[in-house]
Order: sequence, then C-alpha cells, then structure tokens
Amino acid sequence: MRKFAPIELLIIVIVGLLLVGVMLSAIAHMKRGTVRFEVQGRERVLSDKGDRVESKYLVFTNRETFEVTDSLLEWRFNSSDTYGRLEEGKCFVGEAYGWRVPLLSMYRNLVKVEEITCQASRESF
Repeated sequence: MRKFAPIELLIIVIVGLLLVGVMLSAIAHMKRGTVRFEVQGRERVLSDKGDRVESKYLVFTNRETFEVTDSLLEWRFNSSDTYGRLEEGKCFVGEAYGWRVPLLSMYRNLVKVEEITCQASRESF
C-alpha cells in the first residue's frame, strides 16, 4: 500500500471537504417546498467578518423563520426586492429551499413569494 506524503494527505482532505460542501449545497437546493405564512417581523442581520461586513435578511413568520438571500444556483439576485415586499401583518405563499438548523443559525431560503389574503392563508394553516 502506497504511503502518502503529508502535503498529499492535506490536499486529499481539502478536496474531500470541498466535494462534501458542494454536494450538501446541491442537496439543499433540491429540498424545497411551498409555504404559506403570515409575516410577524423582519430584520437585517449584520455580521462582522474582519475586513468586510456581511448581511442577511430574516423574516419571522407564524410558521418558522426564513432568510431571504441571493443565490447563484437559483440565478436569483433580487433578495432586497423580495424582502421589501414582505410586510408585517400580510400573508404570502412562497417557495423555500434548504434546512432549518438552529445550532448553526441556518434558515430555509425564500426564493419566490406572492401576497395572498390572510383569510385564504389561515384556511390552509
């Protein structure tokens, strides 16, 4: 059996981790569903990453908390517009993908939303 040099092992581990990350991201995009919800609150969360600041939009609903972010895989670059339409007290039907992982502060991403009457929304809750 061949022995690997330390640098070769490091490269193998890095490539393996990258492949796992890409696979998990692709699988998250396949885990999608239609959701009906009433917006109860919204917040823009800022994270200091040293030399840059990142932000994400969170939407608190009667169902769960979602994030609204751009996605290269979805070819979606209008998250600010989508977030702006999500007003407190209004009801929406939308499409979300991903997983909610509280330990990692991960939320499902809302990619499409359409306003509906709250009465129609409550009937399906």
